[in-house]
Parts: sequence; structure tokens; C-alpha cells
Amino acid sequence: MRHFDLHCDTLSRCRHQKESLLHNDGAVSVERGLIFDQWVQAFAVFIGDDIRGAKAYREFLAQADVLKKALEESDSIAVYDPNQVKDRICNAMLTVENGAALGGKLERIEEFAQMGVKVFSLVWNGENELAGGVHSEIGLTDFGRQAVKELEKNRIIIDVSHLNTLGFWDLCEVAERPFIATHSNCFEICPNRRNLDDLQIQEIIRRGGLIGINFFPVFVNGESDTTFQELRAHIRRIIALGGEDNIAVGSDFDGAAMPSRLDRIDKIPDWHQNLIKHFDAEFVEKITFRNAQRFFEQNW
Repeated sequence: MRHFDLHCDTLSRCRHQKESLLHNDGAVSVERGLIFDQWVQAFAVFIGDDIRGAKAYREFLAQADVLKKALEESDSIAVYDPNQVKDRICNAMLTVENGAALGGKLERIEEFAQMGVKVFSLVWNGENELAGGVHSEIGLTDFGRQAVKELEKNRIIIDVSHLNTLGFWDLCEVAERPFIATHSNCFEICPNRRNLDDLQIQEIIRRGGLIGINFFPVFVNGESDTTFQELRAHIRRIIALGGEDNIAVGSDFDGAAMPSRLDRIDKIPDWHQNLIKHFDAEFVEKITFRNAQRFFEQNW
């Protein structure tokens, strides 16, 4: 069994709980994820909307250090290389959730690339120097447009999760490379503003991007818990829009309350088995690993 997850917030949790990425009481730890034949995990540095400037940059460095220490301390985790995915370990990818991490300095994008950042979310829910999130009415700023060009120059993938509708379409005017939504579902099924409407989904598909299915029940059915059946409904919607090769997983582990049946990484096999009951095995492999793996092979 192979597993590729585009988004978790475990670095933030480990930093603030003073726990190790290798062993912790959260939803994701390296030791609990070693159940997979191959496992790629994107670890997001999360910057809250109340943190700006130099403080946001320092927070980025502190959370990135959680991953760095794990890489130094254990052979059970390594930096993800799409051309050589290692078996029975955690293949780790560093990502950013909230462009406030730049501290308003464009030159830090090159620094982030050198540190291994591969995916970059422009905003969280509020506003920052780059754009407005889903709780804002502003689109991309001039600085945000410059940042998009610099991110693409450094081959960092842009993540549109949390970006509001205006910002999404502003991005489409600037972006030349495929972009992704690491952890967003379908608005037509669950009308939460954090989800993507059909036109946005079709645009991501047209550009060859990815949409990571988010397990957070509020984005699945608007309730406090959800079922595998309700998760599958979002998958079927994306398929119907032509996105069979664009669906991936973006759990949001350690960043939101999870379904009772799917609240830790070691319960992922239960979800895999449920998917196989309703889709053919080849398609399940696409959702859970191959689509994301192919994307990064092509866009690294």
C-alpha cells in the first residue's frame, strides 16, 4: 500500500507541544506512518493570521527546524525525491501554509527554495502582503503578483487552498505553471467557502494541477463528523468534472478535527480498503499515490 498526503500541520503541533516529529501524540508521527510500502508526506509550516513580518519568518524557521532535526536523528525519514521514492520510510516534503512566512521580503522565496520548500500557499484565511484568504474580499496584491512570478521561477508549486475566489482568478492571470489545492473539497457538495466551486476545479484540471481531498468534516458535510461515503461523494464530483487524474489526498491531519474513523495516519488503510470496495484498484492507486507522484515528477 502506498500513501501520498499533500498536507498536514504536524510541524506546528510538534513545535508548540514540544514533541518530536518521530514520536508524538498527534495524528501523524514518523513511527506510525511506517506501515506503508511507500509514503510521501508534505509537512506544512503553518503561520497564523496574527503573525506578521520578522516574527512570521522566525516562526517559519522554527517549524522547519522540527523537520530538520527529525531528518538528522533518524534513518526512518528522508527528503522526498520524486525520482527515487524510498520504501518503508517517510519521504518528507517541506511546504508553507500562509505566505506571511516571507515577512514581506521577496528575496526569501529563493532562500525557501534552497531550504527545500516545494509547495507554497499564498494565504491562510485572512489577509497578508500577498493576497486575501476566504475571510477577506481582496485579491492578489501587486506584491502577490510579483511573488507568484518568483515562486514559479524557483519552481515552487503554488497552493490555492485558503485563497478566496477573487484571488484564485487573479492568480490565473499571472500563473504560467500548474498550481494545486492541497486540501480543499467541492463547494457544490459542501458549500463552505474553503471549498472549490466547479469552475475552479475545472481550471485546476485544465492546468494539470491537483486537488487534495480534505478529511475535515466541516469541509465534507458541514458537520462535526463524516463517513467514508460522504468523502467518496467529493471524489465522484471531481471525476464527473474530468479530474480522474487530478484527485489526491490532503488530509489536514493535525490542523483540524478529523473524522472519528479517520483521525490518525495509522487508520488510512481502513480508508484505502473502503475505496477499493467502490472503485477499481487502479483508480484507488491514482487517488492515494500515483496522481500526486506523477505531478511532482513532471513539475519538480
